[in-house]
Amino acid sequence: MKSRVLKFLSSLLLILLLSYNSISSAISIPTQTNLKYLNDYVGVINEPQKGNILGIGRELELKTGAQATIVIINSTNGTPIENYSLELFRSWGIGQKNKDNGLLVLISIDDKAWRVEVGRGLEGAIPDALSNRVMETLSKPSFLEGNYSEGVMNSYSTFCDIIAKEYNITLDKSLHLTVPSYGNPTERSSRGFAFSGGIILILFLLDIILNRGRISSTLLQIIFWSNIGRGGPRGGPGGGGNFGGFGGGSSNGGGSSGGW
Repeated sequence: MKSRVLKFLSSLLLILLLSYNSISSAISIPTQTNLKYLNDYVGVINEPQKGNILGIGRELELKTGAQATIVIINSTNGTPIENYSLELFRSWGIGQKNKDNGLLVLISIDDKAWRVEVGRGLEGAIPDALSNRVMETLSKPSFLEGNYSEGVMNSYSTFCDIIAKEYNITLDKSLHLTVPSYGNPTERSSRGFAFSGGIILILFLLDIILNRGRISSTLLQIIFWSNIGRGGPRGGPGGGGNFGGFGGGSSNGGGSSGGW
């Protein structure tokens, strides 16, 4: 009976871990641009709004240390936008290290999807329901009309205002828009790989109890050696050109997702 349980555990652990690893390795993260606060790989933001976004982002970082960035891509190429944004956030290191005060707004044009990824240190200021409300009310209407410049500017300015309020300061360059009240939204609020991660943790514990962790140890060694040579993340601290790099922040996967 015990041998059957061990065989089942080893098979399930192998499937989950290799699936998790293959998803991460398949995500192609772009190198951040030298504009830092606006990384528009599609070219949908006009010059006036580009200048406004950069001005707000720079003011926010100078006054608070928090880093908020916009990333606009054509498509995630089949990767769930929650997984893509979390990998991008961690790869670039958005926010200050040990403060994790970063914010990422990811727009996927061809997928007609958006994702707000919130750093650990800002989850209290920007709960999932609030990030959804900002995007649904201040960005989505403009996106539906094809006016990405306006939609991105509206949400970015508002998120920066919310972050500034957390630090008890006011931004001179923002639009100071009002966010309608929010309750219990129906948006996809995701924690990235949290569900599968929880299952993996349970299986690890069972392996430790029943088999002294031998299966887990072997599988982790396989994954470790398979990742040798893949190279590290692109972008991140020190790679931001004119506006400097990001600070090494991270995210737990908090935020919200939606589409138009």
